[in-house]
Amino acid sequence: MVFGIEHKVKSHRTGRRRKKGGAKMQVAPWIVITLVCVLVASSLTWGFVTLLRSGCSGDVFRVTVAAAPSVFSSLDDAAQEWESTQPEVDGRCVGVEITEVSSAEAARGITGTWDAKSLGPRPIAWVPDSQAWASWVASSESSAGYVTAEPLVLGQASSVLAVPESTATSLDWLGGQPPTWADVLALATDGTLNLAAANPRTSTEGLVSMLNATSDGAGGFSEDAMAAYSAAVEAGSVTDDVAEQFAASAEAPDPATVFTALDYQVETFNATAAPADPLVPVTPSGSAVSAVASYMVLDGATGWVSESDAGIASRFGDFLASSGFTDADLKPVDDPAAALAQTTPEAVGQAVRSWQSDRQDLNILFLVDRSIAAVEESVTYDGEDLTSSDATIRMAVEMVEQMESTYRAGLWEYGVGADDGANWRSVTDIAEMSDENRETLSSDLYDISDDEAYEGGSPLYDSLVAAYEYMSENASEGELNVVVVLTNSGEDTASLPTVDETAASLTALDSSVKAYTVGFGSANADNLTQLAEATGGSYIEAPAEGNVLSSIGG
Repeated sequence: MVFGIEHKVKSHRTGRRRKKGGAKMQVAPWIVITLVCVLVASSLTWGFVTLLRSGCSGDVFRVTVAAAPSVFSSLDDAAQEWESTQPEVDGRCVGVEITEVSSAEAARGITGTWDAKSLGPRPIAWVPDSQAWASWVASSESSAGYVTAEPLVLGQASSVLAVPESTATSLDWLGGQPPTWADVLALATDGTLNLAAANPRTSTEGLVSMLNATSDGAGGFSEDAMAAYSAAVEAGSVTDDVAEQFAASAEAPDPATVFTALDYQVETFNATAAPADPLVPVTPSGSAVSAVASYMVLDGATGWVSESDAGIASRFGDFLASSGFTDADLKPVDDPAAALAQTTPEAVGQAVRSWQSDRQDLNILFLVDRSIAAVEESVTYDGEDLTSSDATIRMAVEMVEQMESTYRAGLWEYGVGADDGANWRSVTDIAEMSDENRETLSSDLYDISDDEAYEGGSPLYDSLVAAYEYMSENASEGELNVVVVLTNSGEDTASLPTVDETAASLTALDSSVKAYTVGFGSANADNLTQLAEATGGSYIEAPAEGNVLSSIGG
């Protein structure tokens, strides 16, 4: 067996009997002697090569490398190729395990709390698809030391605008002088174009586009440019990533809509969707920031990784450098130092913080349905078949991990008899999302998922009113205060009020708090919509892949 793969070898016996009689082929003795010598020599050579290759033994010890989805497959192939050379440390076979983690999620995990349950083991090395994410991590004092000062550049993709060809032609953007970002933003603000931007906190294409649009032209950040960018986006739209925009363009093309993307994403869309009005990549002049993919070993001196694990990850980096790593979507980089210098922690930190300051902080109370019905129904979430109960917990934990450090959040659960004399129970007090509080809230969510569900119906109505009153009393001025209900029900036979009476009670409280109801599986969308809209909030049908925080945060 080689690395756990058993190679099946057929028997040398054919099972055929030699026919009786007939002439036997005569073989000269010298041929037999020569053949024997060759076989012996071959056997010796094979044994010598095997001896040379047996420098390590036992199970392979692998360290984890978190890679962005766009480079995951290429990195995984390279990892297998390296492992086939049998690298070893003190006679022990070593290797790397490539895990697929978006750059945004990895950056949040490194700067906050790494959620091993959803992201996999804490990585020893990190491969973001843009060095801008590493600059963002380095912009925080608490995590600045985690990223290495000398990453290995793997390649780059260009930051572009995906523009319908008819529009690019009418604006003379093809073959002529490309527009500046100021030109684009002016056209978006006056309504000539609709700028659909990817969120810079959740996508690489959104981050590099924002950095280009808000540059001061000298590698720094311009607040005036950010104001113009925010105004253009406010007039247009923001999505988690460009995939939503591509899907909308394929279903209902709009020649006035342009959206932020990377060059290879535009090429892939045209090849797969074959639109009648194909999209063309337009790079506004002055765009100095590309999506530079890089391999970096996280710094062991900070305690994030051990020196021995970092040493193994460094050796894999040496292999990538010597083997000439390539990826079909990435262009080679002639000057790695210049590519890495496209972003600085100071400029990226200023830009991201400015983007966030234009949006309200969130003050959230999670109200999670723990009734037996949530355990009995199966739903698909993030590619897995889970109980609705487990899916609600996974979604809530994902939202917690996506929250900014200035957000506040707490947790209630509800079910018949959840607390003495009440059908709801406070689990985690509302607190700012410091590293410690974020970890506490995530742990509490997992803990209640391990508890037995409450027998009986789903007492949503009185639980929601109680949670809404609590949030109204604890609302934070200047923040978006919300109750987020996670359920697969929406019908309530365990509470006294009806859905109409509950909606009326919520409206009568006249609070600035909004309720967002997230329905899984067979949830009663009509009831959940009525309850949410009574507070000025809205109903959200739980998406199979999660990512609902932006819908709640606005």
